[in-house]
Amino acid sequence: MRSWKQAVARAFDGAEGYDGAAGIQARVAEALAARIAALPLAPAPRVLEIGCGTGFLTAALRRRIAAGPYLATDIAPAMALRCRARLGSGVGFVVMDGERPCLAPGYDLICSSLAAQWFEDLSASLARLAGLLAPGGHLAVATLASGTFAEWRRAHAEFGFEAATPAYPAAADLAALRIPGCTVTVAREPVVEAHADGRAFLNALRAIGAGTSDGRAPLSPGNLRRVLRRFDGAGALVTYDVATFLVRRT
Repeated sequence: MRSWKQAVARAFDGAEGYDGAAGIQARVAEALAARIAALPLAPAPRVLEIGCGTGFLTAALRRRIAAGPYLATDIAPAMALRCRARLGSGVGFVVMDGERPCLAPGYDLICSSLAAQWFEDLSASLARLAGLLAPGGHLAVATLASGTFAEWRRAHAEFGFEAATPAYPAAADLAALRIPGCTVTVAREPVVEAHADGRAFLNALRAIGAGTSDGRAPLSPGNLRRVLRRFDGAGALVTYDVATFLVRRT
């Protein structure tokens, strides 16, 4: 595992306040679970979840579908332990990098909510996961697209700065994604979160373990204050551009 991925895992391991700050993650997980429940799933489907976190999607799915064997995985050991504490019995757990699954194929449903944005190669990773599906199986993934954090980036750009936010995939790249032997549909939906101010937004990112640096130098304290004032003046709103992939192995 690359050192950057190890840093991501450590950040999520230390995210003790995750549940209290992960409002968007909870909303997206509920929406993805509702989409999955509407799919023509196999009876008692064998389920694999990638990036289970503390169990938002795990719990939402178990309320909606009568799953068979359910395996929840996460790159961060502490997250898997928190999910186990939330769910109790009936779910198996493995610590694993979802981009490089070390599992045998045969799953009727593979799902992931707001974890794939940490993948280094989204297209190749989705293809590998789809390769674990049984015939007729479904892969359902909610991730982030390029419109995410538009307000925060705009506040930086007005002073000639570049926000240290990840380079999420553009709409055209998402629409062009193909997986051999599968049908692929992509839907995008903006989800907006309001914060008290910019400091609260940054603190929330740190609380959920999403503050891992991409290597760019941080702004000076003075320039950060300028950006925060502009961001606050625009309402301290943050858009999450949620892209949902529904993949079926034919």
